[in-house]
Amino acid sequence: MINNKKILAVVTARAGSVGIKGKNHKLLLGKPLFIWSVLAALNSKYIDLVVVSSNCSEVKKHFFELIGKDYQRVTTEKDYIADKLEWIQRPCYISGPKSKNEKALIHAYKYLKKEKELDFDVIVNLQPTSPCRLFSLLNKSIEEYNNRGYDSLLTATKDTPFIWQKQNKKWAYTVDKNGCCNRKMRQDFKENEFIWHDCGSVYLVDTKVLLETKCRIGKNPCIFETTGLNSLQIDTEDDFLLIEQMAKVKKLVSLI
Repeated sequence: MINNKKILAVVTARAGSVGIKGKNHKLLLGKPLFIWSVLAALNSKYIDLVVVSSNCSEVKKHFFELIGKDYQRVTTEKDYIADKLEWIQRPCYISGPKSKNEKALIHAYKYLKKEKELDFDVIVNLQPTSPCRLFSLLNKSIEEYNNRGYDSLLTATKDTPFIWQKQNKKWAYTVDKNGCCNRKMRQDFKENEFIWHDCGSVYLVDTKVLLETKCRIGKNPCIFETTGLNSLQIDTEDDFLLIEQMAKVKKLVSLI
């Protein structure tokens, strides 16, 4: 909770993957991928409840193994995670490869309100494919969202507008207004000339905005910058190797 607002974290980990078979429960640094998102939420001082929304039997198995081991949150209260975790069976009709995360978020919220009589002011979506949330990324995101009066937040990486796109079967330099042969050096760009790439790590949205618009990004969003490991997403087998090797070089045993 922050500023008397109750916060629900939903880890969306459906079955199936177009690129990597069983991606959401594939091991990364010794833990199933989705578990890193669960642990990030459990270790946040602001999250009131963490749910895993999934239709995957392997994810479900690992979820209940996690509870069974009686992991403890790293807080002064030493709450057992079983008191902070819920499993929500995600219906198959919103679990396909083209299903939007918003549908899973709304389903989780409505389930908890109807079946558990629980209500939340803010919903956080954590995607397993962005497992690195070091340096209190989640807490800082929540604080920024709360302190600045935004209706939503997403993490993103900052980059130059050196972008090419294929238009009408031809390549075009579409974003940088200076032109590809007259482009500035990075240090010469003004803040409003940079582009920001949605990295998928953290999404926050006011519950009312989500329910009314069916979108996790409102009309007054915050872009919260991420860098380094925190900006990495897993789309290929090489991404698993990259994160593990970077963690090894940095002597990290945890991604949160």
